[in-house]
Amino acid sequence: MTKLDIRRIITRYINQEASSEELAILYEWVQKGNNREVFKKLVQADFLVNYEDRPWQTEDAFEHFLDAIQKKAPKGARTLNLPEELWKYAAIITIMLGSSLFFLLTQTSPDPLSDGIQLDTDQITLQLDNGKVFTIDPGTDKSLQSHSGSSLKSLVKGGLTQEDEKSIGKSTKNTIRVPFGKTLTMTLEDGSRVMLNSGSSLIYPSSFEGLQNREVALSGEAFFEIAKNPDRPFIVNTKKMVARVYGTVFNVSAYEGDERNEVVLVEGSVGVGKPLQKGGGALQMLEPSQKASSLEETGQFTVEDVDVSPYISWTKGVLTFQNEAMNNIIKRLERQYNVKIDNTYSELDERRFTGMFDEETIDHVLRTIQAHTHFSYTKKDDLIIIEKP
Repeated sequence: MTKLDIRRIITRYINQEASSEELAILYEWVQKGNNREVFKKLVQADFLVNYEDRPWQTEDAFEHFLDAIQKKAPKGARTLNLPEELWKYAAIITIMLGSSLFFLLTQTSPDPLSDGIQLDTDQITLQLDNGKVFTIDPGTDKSLQSHSGSSLKSLVKGGLTQEDEKSIGKSTKNTIRVPFGKTLTMTLEDGSRVMLNSGSSLIYPSSFEGLQNREVALSGEAFFEIAKNPDRPFIVNTKKMVARVYGTVFNVSAYEGDERNEVVLVEGSVGVGKPLQKGGGALQMLEPSQKASSLEETGQFTVEDVDVSPYISWTKGVLTFQNEAMNNIIKRLERQYNVKIDNTYSELDERRFTGMFDEETIDHVLRTIQAHTHFSYTKKDDLIIIEKP
């Protein structure tokens, strides 16, 4: 079981949504090894301590809370009957539970979000090299084919699959665009899987046959599971970074407007470097559970050890913030929920939050954050305005 799995179960348990099977897993987990201490740390990192500089005694509250959990026998799904004064600590635990390939667009690759084509910005679209555009509904299973028959794709169980086109000859470039509020999983011709997050686009060849490298261009965020091929590296390009791999699992975040691009390596190895037009040079190698971040001012990269779970939780439908500034959280909420957020309370921008949300509405997310720092907000259609209280 991964850290992300147990965090989701704890969240569901506190929200009184856990199934009997999940309860059994939680009871077994909390009694093993140092999990008691791990669970305790989730309580001790309280927002009131971090942002209002007020002391908070977590020890007694945690002991009462843990005793209440361990006294429950998993004999079916139950609610957690805590004394009223302990629910605020349970809410804090919910907030605290939550505790990307490299990019570069080559000189020959157009910006996939600004190529002049008029598209439906609310739908997932696939644009072929000849200009033909398909609208994709992940809820349907069907085949897509251009009039010439030169490019065949199919939708199976919500995933886009690039069929084998080795016999066709000339490779063409396709562009997949995923709007805010949606995600898409696709399988490339070589068997590599790519999951695109909301507000992302990917330029990729219809076939890698005859090409020296397997090369794509990314804008936004994507999770890659690359099919191994030691003779033909897989290269991810963005405007600020480039990542080179042969067969590995990693996440790349390279949104327009974000200060940094990030690559988080889950397994295998990745080499990270600058785009060719920005000097190229030797690649910096990452090991599993490491993150490389681009530095805008120097063009270099910082590498640090991380828990990969928060960086890939979006692939499981979980929105995770880890000591993240509110101005960045607002950007992520806009992408996740396809809304516009106007923050007129500038003092809120640099407040930092940690939390994890599993399929909650944006109102639930905002009210949760609002409970730990004071602000007001109004909502009209797809516009949310945050104001000073």
